[in-house]
Amino acid sequence: MSGWSDASTDFGQKIDLTVRIREILRNYPEGLSILKELLQNADDAGARTVRFVVAESRGGGGGGGDDALSAATRGPSLLAYNDAVFTETDFKSIQQIGNSLKKAGTGNKTGRFGVGVNSVYHLTEVPMFTSQGKVVLFDPQASFVPNINPANPGKMIDISSPSGSALIASLPSVFSPFKCFGCTLSSTFKGTMFRFALRTVEQAATSKLSRQSHTLEATRALMKDLEEEASTMLLFLKNVEAIETYDWPSSSSSPVLRHSTKISTSSALREKRRFVLTASLRRDPQPNDYAM
Repeated sequence: MSGWSDASTDFGQKIDLTVRIREILRNYPEGLSILKELLQNADDAGARTVRFVVAESRGGGGGGGDDALSAATRGPSLLAYNDAVFTETDFKSIQQIGNSLKKAGTGNKTGRFGVGVNSVYHLTEVPMFTSQGKVVLFDPQASFVPNINPANPGKMIDISSPSGSALIASLPSVFSPFKCFGCTLSSTFKGTMFRFALRTVEQAATSKLSRQSHTLEATRALMKDLEEEASTMLLFLKNVEAIETYDWPSSSSSPVLRHSTKISTSSALREKRRFVLTASLRRDPQPNDYAM
């Protein structure tokens, strides 16, 4: 009697991740909405401070590298920092598309890392982030990060391992822009930092994700839009108390503050703020409230 292994071949339904991302980008507009998604996600995580940095190209003093990943990410980038950390659930959730894992028993992370997190592909080919001693890179086109394939298009690096530390040190143009706000990539980072290397004209010409390129000038203009609306945004966040924007010239060793919007509060006011907004949100709750 023939068994399945002898009598059949693999023939499952598949989805092209790049096609799915293009569909998402059509439904999530560019511009300030991307930053609002990142802000809301940070708020859901309990962050109090969120910082956005427009970073010029920086090679970390060790050369740019000739590999595909270094070439794709050595240019200017947008950094998004917050002072909350990833949980194990968060690491699992951000791998899902449109199927975020809700934190059992609480309402403070509903929809965290849902469909909206993919709006960052408006900006970049290879989004990456670090938190809790891990560095994660996503490459849905399987074109830049080594040793991946379309079925599993991403990598996680453990910076505590000798091999992980050596890999990060070997790619300064990829990872040196993370090194600010206490992030050293040599010890556990008690925060979260995203890096979005801006899509170039050359990348846009062949990208399967988006044909829109981005410049430093356009990204600085986006920061100005954020600065003008930051005070209003803070009114609708439960935890975030400060939104800051920075420039990071290639000649500077650290980001330079350009604008800060803060609310003065106390422990009692924080509790009231969360209570009022949570009570408001509980009216007719939707499955994907505050989905990233």
